[in-house]
This record gives sequence, structure tokens and C-alpha cells, in this order.
Amino acid sequence: MTILAIETSTTVCGCAVLRDGEIIADRWIDERSAHAEKLFGLVDAALRGADVDPGDLDAVAVSIGPGSFTGLRIGLSAAKGFHLALGTPVIAVPTLTALAHRCLPLVAGDGEHILAALDARRDEAYCQTFAVAGGALVPEGDVDARTVAEIVRSLPPGVVVVTGDARQKIVAALSDGRPVVLADDAMARCSAAAVARVGAALFARGEIADAGTLEPMYVKEVFLRSSH
Repeated sequence: MTILAIETSTTVCGCAVLRDGEIIADRWIDERSAHAEKLFGLVDAALRGADVDPGDLDAVAVSIGPGSFTGLRIGLSAAKGFHLALGTPVIAVPTLTALAHRCLPLVAGDGEHILAALDARRDEAYCQTFAVAGGALVPEGDVDARTVAEIVRSLPPGVVVVTGDARQKIVAALSDGRPVVLADDAMARCSAAAVARVGAALFARGEIADAGTLEPMYVKEVFLRSSH
């Protein structure tokens, strides 16, 4: 199984190629407002680096949000382009799920939680909490946009790993002694490789999106339109 993954939901613009469970190419930049200019060059570089012809792809996995309105549209348009040109299936990967997946190595065992949070401007963040059971992520509630205070109040008991670009302001609002593990800058960054791994699991379960009707998960579409 060979999957191309696209990540454009934040300032990270990246592509990765996964073959039979292994990342064989990963190209990315972290640069604001560069997605439209750089994405297709990165896609080409990733495919060439992996020595994969576009026609040999089994699927394209795309980070579906929440995140930047413009970035999400660019990434999804690229994924739909593969579908229209080659019939390549599209896999919609929730951005926060991919972020949380990167942090599984930080979890000591079952019963701990991962909070994935992306900055939504002002005092808000897009967030979702996941329980860890048997080394897998179990979503607790839907993706939401909340104030930092609301997020702090809703945290589950016990150890929580906090990741994403809103993690610092969330941790700063916690009371002393709260058991949290803070992901470092590298692990808290959105990653096409993580999108590829989550996408492969979804593809194996037959969770393929309807490319004709698929839209990004905006969560706060009006706010994003006015801020990006």
C-alpha cells in the first residue's frame, strides 16, 4: 500500500509518502502563507524522492482540519486533483487526530490522555481530547473551539499530554501541580508523516471520503474567513 499524505492546516506545508507502513519520503516547510506557491513542488519532490509514480498511489490522505481556512482549501484541492485526474481515493484525516498520534510515545500507559490544541486566535483554541487504550487513540467528544479557560476546566483527571501550537497558553493557565506532559516543538508540529500513518489505518478500514462532496472541517468558518 502506497499513500501520499498532504498537510496544510497550519504554517506547515508538507507531503509524505508511506509504503507498507514505512515513511519513505517526507518534505515540508514551516512558512506562513507559502502553501499555494510551495505545495506542488513539495508533492513532486516527495514522489520523486520515494521513486513513486502518481498513478501507482493507492490513496491520497489529506489533513482536513480544523486550521487555516486558506491552507485547508489548498491541501484539499490538491487531493481532489489526484482524484479527478487519476481516480485516486481520498482519505480525510482529522488534523487533531494526526497531532495526537504523534504524541503516543509520550504516553506512559492506558488511562492517560492527549489534548491536541491549535491556536484559533484571540483566547481560543481548536481542541480535542483523546484517551489512550491499548496504544490507540479514543476520541472523547468532538472537535471544538473553546476558550483557554473552558479547555482547562474540561481536562480529564490524571496525566494529560498537551500538544499543538496552542499548548503553551493552555499550560500557562493550569493551576500548579496539574500533571501534564508538554510536547516539544518538533512533536507538537503538524506533520504529513502523521497524516500518512493515520490515513493508512483509515484506508485499511475502508474509510474513504466522497471526494466530490468533501469539505474541510472548519469548525469556525466565519471566523476563519475574516482572519486568514
